[in-house]
Amino acid sequence: SRRSCSGRRAEIVAESGHVKAGAESLRAWLRDRIGAEGPIPFVEFMEAVLYHPRFGYYCRPGMTTGPEGDFYTSPDLHPAFGLLLSRQIAEIAARTRADVRSAFHVIEAGPGIGRLARDIIAGLAAEHAALARRVVYTLVEISPSLREMQRAAIAGGGAGVVQEVRWRSWADLIEERSVSFSGCVVANEFLDALPVHIVERRGGRLMEVHVIAGDDGFGETLLALTTGRLESPLARLGVEMEEGQRAEIGLRALDWVSSLGRLFGERGSGGAIIIDYGYPAKELYGPERRRGTLMCYRRHQAIEDPYLHVGEQDMTVHVNLTSIERRARESGFDVAGPASQMRFLVSLGLAQILADLAEDPSTGARSVKERLALHGLMAPGGMGEIFKVMLLARGAPAADLTGARDPFRMDPGRPSR
Repeated sequence: SRRSCSGRRAEIVAESGHVKAGAESLRAWLRDRIGAEGPIPFVEFMEAVLYHPRFGYYCRPGMTTGPEGDFYTSPDLHPAFGLLLSRQIAEIAARTRADVRSAFHVIEAGPGIGRLARDIIAGLAAEHAALARRVVYTLVEISPSLREMQRAAIAGGGAGVVQEVRWRSWADLIEERSVSFSGCVVANEFLDALPVHIVERRGGRLMEVHVIAGDDGFGETLLALTTGRLESPLARLGVEMEEGQRAEIGLRALDWVSSLGRLFGERGSGGAIIIDYGYPAKELYGPERRRGTLMCYRRHQAIEDPYLHVGEQDMTVHVNLTSIERRARESGFDVAGPASQMRFLVSLGLAQILADLAEDPSTGARSVKERLALHGLMAPGGMGEIFKVMLLARGAPAADLTGARDPFRMDPGRPSR
C-alpha cells in the first residue's frame, strides 16, 4: 500500500528521535567505559560506534541507504548491479567440482538492507533457473532491524525460487562448513567498514591512536602500540611512514580474508567477489595521504571528524588492496584484479543492457532515468572508477572468469573498424 506524505514525515521524525536517543546512549556507554578503563584504541571505538548490539550505527532501527540514508551503494542505483553479479556467480558455480544436484552456497557479507540479495536472487531465477533451485543464500548480518529489512526486500523479489534463504553469523558459517564446501562469497562494500587501528609516526616510532572522553566530547591521544601485528603489514609492504604521518591498519579485514580460506578449506571450490574502494599500498600510504583515509558520512555529506556525530554517522576507510590480495593468495585463492567496477560490469553485459534500453521506444522517461542510474554504476569519476573488484577462485584460474576480462582491450585477432 502507498503511504501518505504526512505519514512518512511522521515516521521519519519518529525514527530521527529514536536515533538521537540511541546515539546519546552510545556516547554515555563509551564515556563510562573510557572512565573505567582509560583511553581505548581507536579500533575498539570504531567497533562500538558501528556495531554495538543496541546502539551501534548499523544496528539502530531505521538504518537505511540510498536517498533516505546517509550514503548510496551500487545496489541502490539499479537492480542491474545484482543481475550482473548473478551472472558472475553462475559462472563460478559452473566451474565448481560439486555435484550439480548438491547445494551451491551464495554467502553475502554485509548485506545492508537486502537490495543486493533480492537482485542477485532475481537474476539467478531469470537467467539460471536450475542453479537458483540449488542455491542456499546466506546473509551474514548481526543487526535485528537490518535482518527484518532484508527479509522484506527478499520476500518482494521472489525468494521462493532458491532452495533456502537464511541468516547466520560469520563464526557460525566457519564452524558449520562442510569438507567439500561449494559456493561464492559476495562482499560488496564490506571491508571498508571493518574497524581499523590507526597509527602515527612520532619521534621516529609508530604510536597508536587511542580515544579519550571529556566534558566537551571525545578526542584522541597517542600511546604505545597495542599489538606487534601493527608493524608487520607496513614492513612487509616496504612502507616507511614520514614523521607526523598517520595511517589505518586493517587487521580485521586481513583476518576476514584468512577466515575465508578456512571456510573453503582444502577441498572447497568456488570463489569470492570482493568490491570496495581502496588503493594499492604505495598509494594508500603515500605522503599525499598524511592523515589517512578515514571518513564519515551523514545525510550524504562527507565529514572528516569521527568524534563529531558519534553514533549518527557512517565511518569508513579505503582498503589496502595490496595486502588483501596477498592474504587471499596466502589463503589458497587464485586472484584476478583489482580492476575497476566499470570494467567488471561492462564485461558482464552492462553496455548491452544500456543499449537495449536506448533502443526500446516504449520505456520513455523511465528509460532516461534508468540509463542515468546505469551510467552511475560505471561513471569514470565516480563508482565505476573508485570501486575496485577482486575475484578470488578455488579450483580454476580467476583470470578466466568473464568479470576478470578487459572489455576495452582490442582482440588482436579481430580486424579494427
